[in-house]
Amino acid sequence: MPSQGALRRLAELMRRVNSSTDTEVILEEIAHGVVDVLGYGVAAIARLEGDTLVMTNVAGPPEVVAQILNRRTPAEQILDEFRQADRWGILRFVPAGRMSEERLRAAWIPELETDTQDPDAWHPEHALYAPLYSAGGELLGNMAVDLPADNRVPSIDDRELLEMFAVQAGVALSNARERERLTDRVRLDRMLTTVAGSGTQHGLAQALGQAVAAVAECLGTAQVWARTFPIDAQGRELGAATPRPFTPEVDVPQLRDDLRALETLPVLIELGVDDADAPHLPRSREQLQERMRAIHADRMVVCPLVSQDELVGYAVLGFARHSRAMTTGEADAVLEVGRLLGQIVRASRVLETEQRLVQELRELARYRSELIATISHELKTPLTAILGHAELIADRQPDLSSIDAIIRNAQRLGLLVSNLLHYSRIQGRRETVRRAVDLAELCEASVDLLGIRAKQSNVSLAFTTPELGPVVVFGDPEELARVIDNMVDNAVKYTPEDGSVTVAMAVSDHEVSVEVTDTGIGISSADQAHVFSAFHRSTNPNALSIPGTGLGLPIAQRIAESHGGTLELTSQLGVGSTFRFTLPLRSSRVPVD
Repeated sequence: MPSQGALRRLAELMRRVNSSTDTEVILEEIAHGVVDVLGYGVAAIARLEGDTLVMTNVAGPPEVVAQILNRRTPAEQILDEFRQADRWGILRFVPAGRMSEERLRAAWIPELETDTQDPDAWHPEHALYAPLYSAGGELLGNMAVDLPADNRVPSIDDRELLEMFAVQAGVALSNARERERLTDRVRLDRMLTTVAGSGTQHGLAQALGQAVAAVAECLGTAQVWARTFPIDAQGRELGAATPRPFTPEVDVPQLRDDLRALETLPVLIELGVDDADAPHLPRSREQLQERMRAIHADRMVVCPLVSQDELVGYAVLGFARHSRAMTTGEADAVLEVGRLLGQIVRASRVLETEQRLVQELRELARYRSELIATISHELKTPLTAILGHAELIADRQPDLSSIDAIIRNAQRLGLLVSNLLHYSRIQGRRETVRRAVDLAELCEASVDLLGIRAKQSNVSLAFTTPELGPVVVFGDPEELARVIDNMVDNAVKYTPEDGSVTVAMAVSDHEVSVEVTDTGIGISSADQAHVFSAFHRSTNPNALSIPGTGLGLPIAQRIAESHGGTLELTSQLGVGSTFRFTLPLRSSRVPVD
């Protein structure tokens, strides 16, 4: 039966294993417990690091501890011994004679005289292991013991006690592994979040710099650099690196050719400083190895930057000698970094293209505005002279009918030039003097102005005067009057005889609207989509027979928008149209000049 001391020690270990986060101390206590409580001469615990078992905790004589502490053994060798061992529950016993000569030379063998007559006597070449697994069956480490009490093969009871200590060592390593995984997940998530957030930087160079810094901090690299390529001949080649700054000499042009030759992207490519062959990097291997020697790196990992199956750059991670290999989680995270940076590079290139196109469009708009203004100014002077001389001839020779045609068409050209000049001014957003304006008064003036034309065309024109008194807005009175005049003029112009045009106002708490409704020819759905476009004329033959410049409504809409308002249209072909001009309302108590 287990001794009370052993059980108390186990209970204390179980409590500490489940409450402490200091795995190193717990493993040390387990190793010493096996020696102090169970009576073994030596107990050693190795932790799995990559594919190597590293002896991290040893209890026993100081000279033995000095010999085997930090000893590194390929995990495959120990697993091979497990396969040859006798199974004692979770323990693995390798009797003398089964271990290979190579393994014996590498192992620690105690100096012990063996009683050959006693079959249960402990032999120096005996080995007793306790593989340490997680609950999911993952190998985490190994516990080895030697020199059992009385130098005899442990009894069943002794093995059970040893198993209990081994179970606690496995639990401690499993808890440590879970903590490490959680820490790694948080660390990698922080890196990916930083890389993804780098896309919000003002430029691609800043984004690359932030990204490589995040990768270097997370993975503990000796050097990281990233390089981007132009897409469709757009964009510049950029580079970023840390801790040594990026210089053109760092770039390896042949690496781009090697990556483009790969059939599968994305993929991570690892290269050692002394590798004699690199199937995936035939052109760039030697230059990359030169870069490694220059930064004292032992290996490199190359990650292509890919967006929409297109190579847009690459990142290179250099690791110092004796640095551990990347875990599967880290490798996946680096691939995600490549994907994120690929997206950032493409988005940056698209933004650069859009900005260039916007700038070109602005230049074209400015050129168009200047061209219109120049031509209009150049036309205005000769038109004024033509009209003046034509009117003079008409006064002296009233019987010349062709003079009336000259005057009429000169006036049309004059109106076009005037509209062109105004359109150019509106496009240029020239500042105007604004003040409080009574919109009702502008509507009355417009109806009075166009009443004569309406009467001549036998069209009824009426204005419904609001009962609230002055309706005050803030704006340029000339521009606001131009909008209302255009709405009323169009309504009268495109309404046939015996039709009607109604001007009405609607006032709410915050805005006022002017609605001009007619019973005219209406506007088709296709034409409504372009009615506010400059120089657009209706496709309706009836509308085309009426003179116009196609600039009145675009000018009116720009004026409305510049005053914080809107100009909207509702129309049905053959029935009529309603134009609605809406503006923010100013308090009616403000005096009108």
